[in-house]
Amino acid sequence: MICLLLANFYIPEVNAQTLREMREELEELKQQYEDNQFQIDLTEGEIAETEARIAAIRTRIVEIQENMYELRNTIEQLNQDILTKEEEIKDILVFFQVANGENAYLQYAFGAKDFTDFIYRLAISEQLASYNDELVEQYKQDIEESKRKTEELEKEEQALGEERKDLEIELAKLGDKLSELDGDSISIEEQLRMMESEIELYESLGCSEDQTIEQCSAQVLPPDTTMWRPVPTGYISGYSGWRIDPLDGVSRDFHHGLDISDSGANYRNYPIYSIANGIVVYVDNSKTYQCGGRKVYIQHYINGKFYTSGYWHLREATVEVGQVVTKNTQIGIMGGYKGTEYWDICTTGAHLHLELSDKPFNKENGGTESINGLRDGFLRPELYIDFPSKGIYWNDRT
Repeated sequence: MICLLLANFYIPEVNAQTLREMREELEELKQQYEDNQFQIDLTEGEIAETEARIAAIRTRIVEIQENMYELRNTIEQLNQDILTKEEEIKDILVFFQVANGENAYLQYAFGAKDFTDFIYRLAISEQLASYNDELVEQYKQDIEESKRKTEELEKEEQALGEERKDLEIELAKLGDKLSELDGDSISIEEQLRMMESEIELYESLGCSEDQTIEQCSAQVLPPDTTMWRPVPTGYISGYSGWRIDPLDGVSRDFHHGLDISDSGANYRNYPIYSIANGIVVYVDNSKTYQCGGRKVYIQHYINGKFYTSGYWHLREATVEVGQVVTKNTQIGIMGGYKGTEYWDICTTGAHLHLELSDKPFNKENGGTESINGLRDGFLRPELYIDFPSKGIYWNDRT
């Protein structure tokens, strides 16, 4: 019941502080999304062309192999024909191997009616022998030509095979590039939804274009004095910080939150509450196949300081953007996994991933990592909320 949180979101050089600046960054993000889609289309076109070239090479290799098979059969048949003709020549040459009278008369006796006929037959035999000699030579030339063509085809097959391997390597690279672009696209789409939701919220709160978000939030956020545990019973299953990837056990990632679970959480509707009074600034209640699943972000004003709490791996979100909540408001149901519904790709079981930031909600503390691997304003929830040690159950929220 631990979570791998990966992010590859857009990181602006200047954090938006006013609605006007946020709108400008939103337009930049939209342009980045269009550029990303253009690159996706371009890469898909390159993949299609590469696949077509590989298919053409495979077809040509099959043709070459069929041609080489036919040439080898031709060579085999020509060799057999040569043996046959050489036997015929040997039979014909018997006429010219007159070692004694007996042999000559014997050949004559085999078919000639008279001596003239014998001389005629001898001349025909000589012509046949000569003709067969020419055939044998022609057969040998045909064999050499077939061998030459076979060697050429073998070289072409080898060259095509090497080209196919190169294309398959290139195709794999293009596939990786497309996967990365698709991942970026999903991240950018989520960022667009978050920014649009955020702008809409601050508009509804009456924030002016050039008023800072902190100034505006301070006027409308319900104040509070402390943070409460987000669940009435449970235990800590994982701390924030650097750790081994729980999904592959190899790579390292920075865990930006506190993991909380309870027995039977996979199979019952375990309520999640806001850690303090605040306003809901972002809700993702879709069934999008993504890391973190359904999410809620709430902005707080506690003891004169701004905080943002994030709740990941929800089976369901039960609040809406702009809704004012208290510490007793149920904001969702613990999830990440329920039966066959596995919408969350970064969890090994039902739990709550609780995040905390000391910045007003924006893209950065909405999931984006900065260059050092830490999210903007990242705080360890266990240092601000009274939790027992890892694995120890609690039975109340204080």
